[in-house]
Amino acid sequence: MDYTIKELPESERPREKLGKHGPGHLTDVELLSILLRTGTKGKNVKELSSEILNTYSMDEIADRGLEELKQFDGVSRVKAGQLQAIGELSRRLKKEEREKIASLSDVKAVCGDMKFMEEEVLRVLYLSSGNELLAKKEFDGGVSRVGFNPRDIFSEAFNCNAAAMILIHNHPSGEASSTAEGREVTRELLDIGDKMGVEVLDHFIAGKSFYSMREKDSVF
Repeated sequence: MDYTIKELPESERPREKLGKHGPGHLTDVELLSILLRTGTKGKNVKELSSEILNTYSMDEIADRGLEELKQFDGVSRVKAGQLQAIGELSRRLKKEEREKIASLSDVKAVCGDMKFMEEEVLRVLYLSSGNELLAKKEFDGGVSRVGFNPRDIFSEAFNCNAAAMILIHNHPSGEASSTAEGREVTRELLDIGDKMGVEVLDHFIAGKSFYSMREKDSVF
């Protein structure tokens, strides 16, 4: 006997919650439960959905084979196919929604908050070959202290298959200009990027304004 959503208490039924509050109020588990519809003996559909999403992200599901997905008790070949389709749709939608970083105004939109930070940090924007924002990551300490390892910066680039990156670090003092140490670190990262095939497009300093080292320094 398959356990359906109807076996759940009414307050926990995703369809009722969807109708009452709209899809924005449902968790990923509840949304997946609506699509899968049924669980299996001893495991309702929300429990099955939770088990799947605790094992794979939505993007990862698209890359799993039918037999691998059938390892979950309650997932038939048909349900495994549904999961693959859901995962692929999720991945395509995310790709369409990615921000593009093509100008200083785009950088400001993503990093404008750095002007107000009280501690110095380095933020790295990882981009595709089409300037799509794939990921962003912060490293404590900016460039005035040894707060990061270049290996960590490029490891993240490889993890998200980035073709390029933009560096931004803030000056809590509000001073928007580069320092000798900042230029030295930038040269080091440019050299590593050349060797690794990941282009460093610019290094910005966020103070009272934004300072582009590519535009104003002889580093690049």
